[in-house]
Parts: sequence; structure tokens; C-alpha cells
Amino acid sequence: MTIADSIPEGRAECLGSLVSSFRAAPFSDAVIDAALCHPIWPAGADNSAGADNSAGADNSAGAGSAVENCIQPGESVCLVVSDQTRKTAVHRILPVLLRRLTGRGCKVRDFFILVATGIHRPPTPSELDKIIGTEMTLAFSGRIFIHDPDDVTNLVSIGKTRCGHEVCLNRRAVEADRLVLLGAATYHYHAGFGGGRKSLIPGLAGRATIAYNHSLTLDPEYDRIRPGVEIGRLDGNPVSEEMLKCARLHSPDFIINTVLAPDGQLAGVFAGDLDLAHRAACELVGQIDRVVIDRQADFVVADAGDAGNWIQAHKALFNAARAVQEAGRIILLAPCSEGLGNERFRYWVTRPTLVEIYRGLRQSLEVNGQTALSTRIRGARALLVTQLSVRDAADLRIAMMPDQRAAVLLTLDALARAGIKRPTYYLMPEAMAVVPFFEARSV
Repeated sequence: MTIADSIPEGRAECLGSLVSSFRAAPFSDAVIDAALCHPIWPAGADNSAGADNSAGADNSAGAGSAVENCIQPGESVCLVVSDQTRKTAVHRILPVLLRRLTGRGCKVRDFFILVATGIHRPPTPSELDKIIGTEMTLAFSGRIFIHDPDDVTNLVSIGKTRCGHEVCLNRRAVEADRLVLLGAATYHYHAGFGGGRKSLIPGLAGRATIAYNHSLTLDPEYDRIRPGVEIGRLDGNPVSEEMLKCARLHSPDFIINTVLAPDGQLAGVFAGDLDLAHRAACELVGQIDRVVIDRQADFVVADAGDAGNWIQAHKALFNAARAVQEAGRIILLAPCSEGLGNERFRYWVTRPTLVEIYRGLRQSLEVNGQTALSTRIRGARALLVTQLSVRDAADLRIAMMPDQRAAVLLTLDALARAGIKRPTYYLMPEAMAVVPFFEARSV
């Protein structure tokens, strides 16, 4: 049964299916190679290894050299990749990058891979194969390391922000001669966008550094999200701006950010400067995953696809909530075969009240509380079709339904009792990726 088949004919009005209109053309290695050959650098920057990029250097805008020119043969190179919670297609990028670097005289033995986990669990061997590809797993055997935000012996301070907060990063990333960040630009519910700066903060940061950054999502005075913290926003977003300030304390030599279509196919590759290449990637994300609606519906049926746990599936809940009115209902299909995803998340989501979550977050700055807070706010009007255990669903405080048909019928009956006899709805088969943006019609 598709999500459309679950709606009884004549009982509701469909406002549309919110899907990306973008269809990725086959993305060859030659196209990837071209992106690495023509990276995006700041105006006047010469990013070849050993170049003088001091103020006043006379270089044409965007005329920086190919990425491999940032690295000299014999230098140690830290290649940072995202963990299993992010689809990046880096398995397509690494072989092309290595061919360019070895063609310059670099040796693969001088490179190592560092997995940016933030506070997530380490990837399993099979997950690692999916992230970087079996070929790269073999090529980097013995030189693949997993970040641990709690391993103080492998953390080093890189300085303090203007507010005086110390920033600690993974020692291997800091002590390598060259640092390269590989990731994917995506929408992110409080950082604005993933990718770019996020590969360092929170990807390779210590727990205290991560917690402080995430604490900026909260208004310092009121029980609400701080103004400016919103999906699709970098500038004026205190969380994102702090990430960039921290990342610039130890800027990478270059980044490579991919953009994926909702079906997981590679849609774009952007290389070069930490901020500029990332912003270019984010622009394409908006073209692919942003869907403008001029009306919010009474309910939405959203599919979280193959989300392995609730912390991942929450993205679909967050996106779906943007398609409905303030009191609108959400029917979410989310398998979550791995459960909630984190026991500390369980602690936060089971706090008795929202007030207690806000209070606790201000006291302990724990990261999992952010997703718990969003879950409690949006889950109160949701029905969940899932593989979660009864206990897990109960801890989320989201009503669990046996199938989507039953969830739709219950929703229609509830809306009818509220006086809405023929409610409106959207379908969101790509709810993990597609983000609705409501723009009211001008009169």
C-alpha cells in the first residue's frame, strides 16, 4: 500500500504530494573530477600548498587552484567523513580524489580517514563499508579512526571563542599536516544546513564543545527556540554562526560537499573553501528539497523511509509538521528497527513536562534533549506506524497505530468531531528530505 492508497475516497481533499521535482542525471566520475579541478575559493586566494594568502594578495576572484595543489607529497592528510547517520555518497568521491592526489606524487599511506561521529555511536564494519566503499575500506586498513567526544586524551584545545568558551577538537585532525572535510549539505532543523562547518563542530568536537553549541538553540530567557534558529538559515542563526567561528579556529585546507537527490542519487559536488563551497552546495539543496506551499493542511501522511532509529526519523516528523496548521495532525510511517537510537534521548523525552526539559537543558546543556524537545512538541499531534517496541513508542508519547489505514481513519474521525468534515491533506513520501516552506498568497 502506498501512502496515497490509505485515504478513503471522498472523505478528504488532497492538496498535493510534496516531492522534489528534481531528477538527478547520471553523475560520472568525470563530473566529480571537474568539481575538484575547479574549486570555490575566496576572491584573491591562492590555495596551493605554501602559498601566501595574506591580505592584499593579487589573485583573481575564484581562481584558486585545484584541490590537490593544497597538499604536498609526504604531508600527512586527515580525510574526515560523516558517520552512518548521514548519506553523503563519499564512496564516489574518495576514489576520484585519491587519483588526483596520487597523480601529484602523494602516497595513500600518508592519508588516514577520521569518522566524524559527534555524539553518535561508532559505525559498524558493514556501515563503514557503505560509507566509504569496500575498496576504500581495504585501501585504508589500519588507518581508519572513529572520533570519540569523551576521549580526552584524543582531544586538544584549538582556542576560545569571543565569548570565552573553549573549543576542543579531535587531536588527529589538529595534528595532521592537512585537513580535508568530506560531507553532504542537507537541511538541518537547528543548524540551518548540514555539511561544511558541521563536519568539525559537532562532528569532531569534544562533548562540552558540542553541548555549548547546541545550547544556543534555546532562548536565554523564555521557554522557546531562540529567534534565528531555523531550518535553511545560516546567517543570523546563532547555532550556525557559532559553528563557523569555532571551525575557523582550525580551518580545513578544503572541503568537498555533495548534494543528494531524495532518492539518494548524487546531484552535485562542491569543493574548496569551508564557507563558500558549503554555501554553494546549500543553494542546490534549496533547489532540490525546498517545496513552497501557500496553504497548510489539516493533516499530512509522511513517510520516513528507511530511518533506522527515532533520532533519524525525527527529521521526517519535523518536516511534516511544517505542512500542517498549528493544530494539524501528522501520520508518520517510520520503521525505526534500531529503536530510539540513544538511551540519553530516552531520558530527556520521558521528562514529565516541557518546562522540565527546558530547565534541564539550561542546566546540563545535553545534546539529545534538543531532539527530545522537538519530538515532544510535534509528536503530541502525531500518530505513528512503526516497528518500535510498545515501550519506545510510549516513551515518545506518540500514539502507535497498527497500520496507516487505521491511522488515517482515526485522524478523519477526530477531525470530523472537531467540525472538519472534509479535511485537507498533503502526502509526503520523501519526508526525510523534502522540507515545506509556507508562503501565504499575497492578496
